[in-house]
Amino acid sequence: MKFSKASIAVIIIGVVLIILAPVWRWAIAPQFIKVPDDLNITSVYEGTLTLYANPQKMTLLPEGQEEIVPLTITRKDTSVPTKSNSNVAVVREQVAAKAPNGDVVISWDRYFAMDRKGGNNVAGNNSDMDRTGYYIMLPMGAGKKTYQIWDDDLKKTGSAVFLKEITLNGKKHKNVKVYVLNVKGAYEKMATPPLGLPAELPGSQVKQILGNPNLAIPDATMIAIDYYKKTDAELVAEPRTGAFVNIPKYHEEYAVNAALPGQPPNYMKLAVLEYKQSSENVSVVIDDTAKYFGLLDLVTLWLPLIFLVVGLILMIVGFFLGRRPAAMPDTMDVDRQQKQ
Repeated sequence: MKFSKASIAVIIIGVVLIILAPVWRWAIAPQFIKVPDDLNITSVYEGTLTLYANPQKMTLLPEGQEEIVPLTITRKDTSVPTKSNSNVAVVREQVAAKAPNGDVVISWDRYFAMDRKGGNNVAGNNSDMDRTGYYIMLPMGAGKKTYQIWDDDLKKTGSAVFLKEITLNGKKHKNVKVYVLNVKGAYEKMATPPLGLPAELPGSQVKQILGNPNLAIPDATMIAIDYYKKTDAELVAEPRTGAFVNIPKYHEEYAVNAALPGQPPNYMKLAVLEYKQSSENVSVVIDDTAKYFGLLDLVTLWLPLIFLVVGLILMIVGFFLGRRPAAMPDTMDVDRQQKQ
């Protein structure tokens, strides 16, 4: 069987496409998957802030008389293309926690610079703090493993441990696969005071808080106060985009160490912040995240599959053409040759 030039060319093209399919999926496609410039996600949470101390006087409240403030928390994550570039996406995070009377109890406005391919924070690039680790979102194509999540209060990362895989429903998109992660740790020293609490107090007030009027501190001397925080939270991330689509549990405690120098820590609880994402908002966020699924599927699934299928078809066609028998010589030409 002799292959024609055309059949050989068709076979070669088929082989190239078959080889290209896995190369595209694992090497080329990731180069096209980047943090976009059109992030615009609003998350809504309901919770409470329980105060165990008067934040102005820094005096403990009697047991059973803690102040409980209901909160509605809104978080907006939006891209800032004017501050971004081809390698780094800048995302603005605005958070406001409001009491029923409309007073803003907790708020911040932060800018994160994220590597477009990895999703991790990078220094500079119009961010408002030099952060390391992941924040706002996990890397796109996240796996079932532990990730480091940046904490602005501690100015360090903490571990978000993979727990399980579940599915959630949006209003339009159903049975979306998501990963549940847990962030849990012991009390750690905070970089800045929480909840508007003072960074330092006079010695007289420190003695009152510690319940030790004989402590060897001058009453008028200002003493720096160290605050501590511990967190127990569940975060739910959509792995293809890396976006957090739900926070079903968030518990954060703030405290000071009431132990004397040289003694084991004795954390005195000042406040507890608890909240969870509203179920209605979870479905909205899932749909906002799922709008990227089509493009991700095209790049990572359909294009390599098309390359593979077309490559196989071309190889089959090429071999089929090569199996066709050579054309029989014209009978008149044979007779003419015999007469000669």
